[in-house]
Amino acid sequence: MGKLITKIKSSKLLNSGAIKKVKDKIYFKYINPREEKRTDKYREEIIKKFGEICKDCHWILFAGSILRYHRDNTMDGQDLDFLIERKDFDKVKNQFLKEGFKIHQAFVNNKKVLTEYRLDYKGVEVDVFLADKDKKCYVASSTMEKINAKDFTKKVIGNTQVISGKDIVSYVRKQPFFDEVADYEFKGVKFKGPKDIEKAIYDLYGETWTFYDPTYDPRTCPKHNLPVANPNATSYVYIKPLTSFDDLFKDVENS
Repeated sequence: MGKLITKIKSSKLLNSGAIKKVKDKIYFKYINPREEKRTDKYREEIIKKFGEICKDCHWILFAGSILRYHRDNTMDGQDLDFLIERKDFDKVKNQFLKEGFKIHQAFVNNKKVLTEYRLDYKGVEVDVFLADKDKKCYVASSTMEKINAKDFTKKVIGNTQVISGKDIVSYVRKQPFFDEVADYEFKGVKFKGPKDIEKAIYDLYGETWTFYDPTYDPRTCPKHNLPVANPNATSYVYIKPLTSFDDLFKDVENS
């Protein structure tokens, strides 16, 4: 049944024009609030497990999670974002699976390099961004549809929904604050975050970080640290979450 529903959702008719707008409104009005409640229920458990698995790794709580923690003194209603050095994640990724996490989604840039994962833990989505260090500082990617995207397709191959096309873009952003981390605590659970937390948030959200800004778009903000847009990325969504990293591209390779 899940495969059939995903095939229907992947149709061009549901992913363009007025129908897509209606579908998005339904998602944000009914489905997203339900997901937020589930995240609120398991947030501390997930942060604790992440810290235990990555105790010898270079990682931080990231993006919206660290913004809400610092600005609003809460994380309620906020999804979970982590940034971890690629080589460290590769060392411990199988431990995540042993601790009950599954692979819900994987993102690949136009050079076929994995850039991020969306893990699943008890029905909660956990975004894990992989950091690489270039000559100057760390960088990391986030994959999104281009604004007013038209050139992309969604198709189901076995257990995998493949989303690809020119308008599926890997946005590469500098993460200069990732060099230095510090210890923080939320509801009795310790975690890692950027040492200069306000500079980190400024580099991610710009001058308006101190209040909720409905105009903020990570594809076009902040102006002083704009991401580099690389088209032709690919997203692999697993209809039934995977329990092995070896199976990431199995359906596509065997098709």
